[in-house]
Amino acid sequence: MPIVVRSTKRTDLALGLAGLAWLQARRGRDEETRALAAEAIQVCVELGVRLYEVWATAALGELELGLGDAARAAEHFEEQRRLLRELGITDADLSPAAELVDAYTRLGRVNDAELVAAQFMTAAEAKGQPWSLARALRCRGLVVRDADHAEQFERALRFHAHTLDEFETARTQLAYGQRLRRARNRVLARAQLRAAVETFERLDARPWAERARSELAATGETVRRRDPSTIDELTPQELQIALLLAAGRTTREAAATLFLSPKTIEYHLRHVYQKLDITSRSEIADALGEDA
Repeated sequence: MPIVVRSTKRTDLALGLAGLAWLQARRGRDEETRALAAEAIQVCVELGVRLYEVWATAALGELELGLGDAARAAEHFEEQRRLLRELGITDADLSPAAELVDAYTRLGRVNDAELVAAQFMTAAEAKGQPWSLARALRCRGLVVRDADHAEQFERALRFHAHTLDEFETARTQLAYGQRLRRARNRVLARAQLRAAVETFERLDARPWAERARSELAATGETVRRRDPSTIDELTPQELQIALLLAAGRTTREAAATLFLSPKTIEYHLRHVYQKLDITSRSEIADALGEDA
């Protein structure tokens, strides 16, 4: 009996670690996500609990997709699909198809995106539930012709209205807004992108909020920050990066010092700029004042 209890606790640990990794991924918490996912996968391998390994792998994909590395995101989501096939799981709700279509579209892998979108639509229609159908229609909206995308996204939003997942709704609004902007329909694009920004900010999904703000700014609309920028708003890691750069370190030097990738340094640096209301590295020391 004690062995069973310990095993059960370890299984719960794997579930908790994978779930927390997934949450932190959406918030763009790079180090935390990678550490949690690695620990979750290690426990899963030790116990042979492959289902939670699927979720940890999904978290890594979510992280990379949010940070803008579509190639690495695609690798993780392809691994997630492989794990699901090995486990014989075909439930559309567990499929990373929506994320894969997003990644493939960003990479210009049009044929791959269209194939995955079509397969996912078939699976979602077979299940017949709003959440999967909304995600599948978003995929279709990403891959169809400009003349047809609005209908797909509008249908997706109607299905989202029957779910409680605000993050997925905002993902669809972001995708819709992007296509509207590229089709030069800026007025309608702004409405979708404003809604996406508001939701992402409220959920603290920072990478996604930043992406939606960038798209909104590209429509010509001035983007208002949610909160006033002060040094007190910097996270400990952001402050550490700001201090290193203010001291004259390069991105690569700061990355080596903190055991992070240069891309991660740049990601956090964007938040430093936003919170301190500055636009260049030369302004960091002045913004930090005596703290520099």
